[in-house]
Amino acid sequence: MALIDALVTVALSVVLPPFLIVLVSVLVLASLGKSLGLRQRYVQFLLKVFEDGNRILVKKFGRQRLAKDYGRHSEDTDDDDDDQESTQVICRDKLVLRPLLDKDNNERLDTHDFELGDCLDYIHTGMEAIVDDEVTKRFSAEELTSWNFLTRTNCQYEFISVRLTIFWVVGFILRYCLLLPLRILILLIGVVQMVSMTLIVGLFPDGALKRLMSKYLFLVCFRVISRGFSGVITYHNCHNKPRSDGICAANHTTPVDCVVLACDNCYSYVGQRHGGFLGIFQRALSRASAHIWFERSESKDRFAVARRLREHVEDPDKLPILIFPEGTCINNTSVMQFKKGTFEVGGVIYPVAIKYDPRFGDAFWNSSKESMVSYIYMMMTSWAIVCDVWYLPPMTRTEDESSIDFANRVKAEIARQGGLVDLVWDGGLKRSAPKKEWKQQYQQEFSRRLKVQNVNSEKKEEKTE
Repeated sequence: MALIDALVTVALSVVLPPFLIVLVSVLVLASLGKSLGLRQRYVQFLLKVFEDGNRILVKKFGRQRLAKDYGRHSEDTDDDDDDQESTQVICRDKLVLRPLLDKDNNERLDTHDFELGDCLDYIHTGMEAIVDDEVTKRFSAEELTSWNFLTRTNCQYEFISVRLTIFWVVGFILRYCLLLPLRILILLIGVVQMVSMTLIVGLFPDGALKRLMSKYLFLVCFRVISRGFSGVITYHNCHNKPRSDGICAANHTTPVDCVVLACDNCYSYVGQRHGGFLGIFQRALSRASAHIWFERSESKDRFAVARRLREHVEDPDKLPILIFPEGTCINNTSVMQFKKGTFEVGGVIYPVAIKYDPRFGDAFWNSSKESMVSYIYMMMTSWAIVCDVWYLPPMTRTEDESSIDFANRVKAEIARQGGLVDLVWDGGLKRSAPKKEWKQQYQQEFSRRLKVQNVNSEKKEEKTE
């Protein structure tokens, strides 16, 4: 026991001082909004490692095999055995049986009379291909073009060569043994700082002093929190930064979007009221400045939100509003339908495009499947959260333009700048089925067709008689 205690003491004396120095340096630099450029060098070094690992994989497997494996999310059979002919084909990440072929003469080895059940596998796959449409794919993790030494795939690339194994083991130790404890501690400090400081600021009466304190508080706290997931954020066209005379509208990938934007500017937030970890944040923010939280399920709240938005935009002393018109998180590949309510308020719209680099970490939050705790853990065990933010020129609604057309015009600009796919679908399909009225409308239309066809056939029979 004495030997173990001595080893622990030595280890703490060696590890603890550098750890504390790094922690204090990160907190001080984040509070001042400064950077030594170490995160940027860290990202550039990771890119070189990824390229080196990808060259090894290409040399081992070839590009076609890798292109197929990178997009695979389901368990596949082992096709590395040269002595065994594969009897399966990949289709939409599912396995479909196909006839066994002889290597020599390509003749079928199993012959039998056709049965109706023989086509069921193909029908099943066809139906899945229809379900896996352009909407469904936007609510799953973005597919990578190369392996990033994380466990996104099940192909076990880390064990195909000694060099890749060493890279992977060193990266695992770095992410879980060094970065993860440091990131958790930084996040806890940022959250505690946010909650405690907003309590103090909330005691001051509304006025210029409280607004100044809240602005500085938000910038400091959000910059510290962004260090909790090693955020590397690049801002473009800062002269178009949102002002208090309008609304900032951005595409939505993750709740971290609020942190990313708040590291460079202060905003008033509009969004659904949450519980748990996000609820703590919402209540803390509301103490220091004006924000708008609502219940999406209550239709009465929508009119109250629209009224409060107008009042907020007309008040020059309040912060610019930040809103995500999609209403849900999309997987960093596209922009879906913008709700028109934001664009009926009036005032100036400041579009902002946010694009994350999935090679370093997947920022998408699938709120219907992941809890906030598991999502934060996934981010903190990634290499980093790297993203670009583009401030676009402010836009206003023309006299002959409807709110829907204006929303589509803003959405198209965000998609173009961020390199995202512009989709017309409603992101609400992520959590709920199409409305009952829509189904009834198509049922009535189909019923009307049947009636018309039945009447036409009866007329034809009368004529022939």
